[in-house]
Amino acid sequence: MDEFFTERQKQDIAYYDENIEAWVNNPLYEMKFIIISGKEIKGFYDTFEAALAAAVKSFAIGEFIIQQIIPENKMVNFLSPDLALA
Repeated sequence: MDEFFTERQKQDIAYYDENIEAWVNNPLYEMKFIIISGKEIKGFYDTFEAALAAAVKSFAIGEFIIQQIIPENKMVNFLSPDLALA
């Protein structure tokens, strides 16, 4: 997975991980999609599509991440072995 992300994206993911608790506990941000670039918040959006549209207008591929602010107990993970059973 390390080869998939740019160094900047890895730093942005670390920034997200460091701050997720504060965001998820704030009702203004919970379930929103956040754009992070250069370890800075660039915006909060109601949908992934809106966040992606805003990000691609402002940043090159590899210069941002989009994450949903979601409590861990509400997170859904899709793993390849589970998909193979469908």
